[in-house]
Amino acid sequence: MSPHSLHLRLVGGRAEAGSPSVPIDPIAVLEVDHVLKLELCDALERLADGLPNETDMALAKVAVTVLRRGLPEHIELEGRHLFPLLKRRLSGDEIFRPVLEQLEFEHEHDDAFAIEISEELERLAEAGKARNAEMLGYMLRGFFVSLRRHVCWENATVLPLARRKLTENDLDELREAIVARSLRHAVGRSMDAFIGVRTKPAD
Repeated sequence: MSPHSLHLRLVGGRAEAGSPSVPIDPIAVLEVDHVLKLELCDALERLADGLPNETDMALAKVAVTVLRRGLPEHIELEGRHLFPLLKRRLSGDEIFRPVLEQLEFEHEHDDAFAIEISEELERLAEAGKARNAEMLGYMLRGFFVSLRRHVCWENATVLPLARRKLTENDLDELREAIVARSLRHAVGRSMDAFIGVRTKPAD
């Protein structure tokens, strides 16, 4: 099943996709998160391209929700669970550990930058125009360019390495974290809303 079409509903440690229930593949869930992060980048680029005269209010509102809820939840999942597990399995690897540390630094930067951008997009959605279109365009482009590179790097290196190195106990820890995340509904609400908006044709 393609990550582009996968829609997981987490129930008691299992994921339902269509009719049959199957055990959650935590790495596949992270892959889906990454697809949606890239979709977010596309949405932010569309908003930036529309400045200063064209504003998709619905898209701006959904982007705010994803930036404030979905993105921090994903960063937390990787920072509190995936990366520590990988560091444990790569304790003697002096080459890849600095890569993880750099990605962690980028997470901190993205989390802080996302808050600033969400505040500006919220004003944009409410007022119908940016407070400073040039500044917002610069912020959006800096953010989505950096985020795309970050996601592509994780897809090419981190997730394949996780599939090779993590043990079943490690994967169980990730599954539990994903179920807890789902039960908080934060990602479910923001990502479901984003899926609904991104499937609508552009005006």
